[in-house]
Amino acid sequence: MGALPLRARMVLHASARCVAPDTPVPADVGVSLGTQFGAIDVAEQALETVAREGFGGVTPSAYATGLPNAVAAIVASVHGLQGPNLTLLGYQSGLDAIIAACRQIRAGNARAMLAGGFDLPSERYAAHLKDTPRYADAGPILPGVGLLWVREADPAEEAAGAVVMGWASGHLATPLSALGQDTASDPDVRALIARAVPGEEGAGVRIHALYPGRPGLPDYLAASAPLYLIETVLAAPAPGVHAVLVQGFHPTACLCLVIRKTAGRVAEHALPGSEET
Repeated sequence: MGALPLRARMVLHASARCVAPDTPVPADVGVSLGTQFGAIDVAEQALETVAREGFGGVTPSAYATGLPNAVAAIVASVHGLQGPNLTLLGYQSGLDAIIAACRQIRAGNARAMLAGGFDLPSERYAAHLKDTPRYADAGPILPGVGLLWVREADPAEEAAGAVVMGWASGHLATPLSALGQDTASDPDVRALIARAVPGEEGAGVRIHALYPGRPGLPDYLAASAPLYLIETVLAAPAPGVHAVLVQGFHPTACLCLVIRKTAGRVAEHALPGSEET
């Protein structure tokens, strides 16, 4: 067996903080990952090799590692995760993968899910993005991985963590990048939060808006939302209700996840369950 692709090693390294190496993992635990680039570097390399040497220069295994879902398969194999195995694509897919994990758990298809996003940007495509007006004032486009262990909430443990209240998808007439300080009062944003949590229209909810090319900030693509959840929402010292909104490269589509933190900081190395449904 050859060396694992770098993006797979990145995700495996991060997963070690969620899945204890000496702890038996139940068979009905799954993986849900999102990525913008997938394995585009492998695809580019394969195409270049074919153009230079013909199809004989590319092995079947190279094609396999170039599939977007190869990383989720590798992670599941290494950790023995035999539950649902999902790969979602796009800028919003890191948050979408967490929502998909919640859906699988609530449907009874899994006891828990390792969920989040990763990206190892192609230098060629990252350079292309940086040349677009959207990224004119943005920070660098960087590799990143953000993972959470998602499981059914135990009522007795809710006071020690964070609980997913709901989620929704919809369309905004005004892009998040143009709303700025008006995000909380935007009627489409309030309606999106109300769909995620019926009866909740945003009053007292802290809104976090994420989108490609945020001025002055590094962009981790599909890993941006999971990393933001871990480093900002879950690391916040105070409890509260948080709505994380992610808008990708589509001009109007938006994804919303609403979380209630019932305690202070959620420990990074807590027992499985640092993010609960």
